[in-house]
Amino acid sequence: MEELLARLLQDNGYRLLVSAKQDPDALVQGKNGLLVRGRGGNHQADVLGEFDLPVPFSLPLRIFVEAKCNRTSVRLPVVRNAYGTVHDVNEQYSPFSSDPNPVSVRRYHYRYTLFSTSGFSTDAQRYALAHQISLVDLSNPGFAQFRALVEQVADAMYDLATRNQISTFPLGQMRIALRHTLETWTGDDLVTVEEFEFSETIDDLAESQDEPEVMTSSRTTSKRPARKWLPEHELAQIMAGLRAEPLGELLIGFPAAPFILVFKCENPAAFAAYLHVHPSSEIRVHIEFAERGHHDGDWVIVPAHGPQEFRLLFALPDLLADWLLNSEGPAAPRVRDIKRGMLSSLVVFQGNRLIRLLYEPHPDRQRHR
Repeated sequence: MEELLARLLQDNGYRLLVSAKQDPDALVQGKNGLLVRGRGGNHQADVLGEFDLPVPFSLPLRIFVEAKCNRTSVRLPVVRNAYGTVHDVNEQYSPFSSDPNPVSVRRYHYRYTLFSTSGFSTDAQRYALAHQISLVDLSNPGFAQFRALVEQVADAMYDLATRNQISTFPLGQMRIALRHTLETWTGDDLVTVEEFEFSETIDDLAESQDEPEVMTSSRTTSKRPARKWLPEHELAQIMAGLRAEPLGELLIGFPAAPFILVFKCENPAAFAAYLHVHPSSEIRVHIEFAERGHHDGDWVIVPAHGPQEFRLLFALPDLLADWLLNSEGPAAPRVRDIKRGMLSSLVVFQGNRLIRLLYEPHPDRQRHR
């Protein structure tokens, strides 16, 4: 799931940071992956991306991604940890120059986003909304295909390891195979799976641990067994199946708010065709509930003028959806305020093109509000 989310970031305006060599001052290569320096310690990032476009009067933006693929919803301690992590890395200062008395400055502004395939508890949502931790709920029906892809690839590799009697799963080999397939390795040296066993870069990413100490009749010794790898031919077949999967149906939307949205494009080809015919960087859209009369967390964005040539589905946090729909009194005024506020302008990336989706109310529904 982490590697697929990395590809999602890369396709939506972010440059992936995968090696400490890309920024030795802020990043550390740990045994289990990439670490970000903080004021009080180093913190592991499942995915780390830097926004490619400069933002006026702002430090360069980096997104710290944590992926949760569990059976139960994410609880409050996970969000508390996210809050502590992002504040610690944002308080890390670096010398501005090599002067004997250098000025220490912040170089980046980090934001934290939690992705969960099983949603978030109410307490976790309240804490995240209060402290501007972005939550992306992937448990909704619109993300069923994404969840199925994650499970399909994970199960295939687990079965492959089981058939070959590999007791310690070679996570490093898996990560490199995925990054090679998804083209998400952005370090100086792209390492192939074939070079894995001999590459220091790959070895840094390997997460397999030493076997327990081996007991002998005379003494106890610590022994590192020969590392066992997934068979390259069969692993390549799994990767070939992943390469054939449509990964372009998900888009990241950037609203005028301290969080991101993830859109599911129902027909990526139709959306691309629409953008080709409409070269403007601004597109007027309507935002409405995906299903009239029944709200399951999904909203839909469609063109404001002409036929509905594309549909972008997204979900709001449950607390916000409940406030909009289940409070006493008509929901329409609150819905309108939300749309005109944080959802009034949504930015998405298609290739190298930045597109603003501008909310426009339905004229026929305005008369009844």
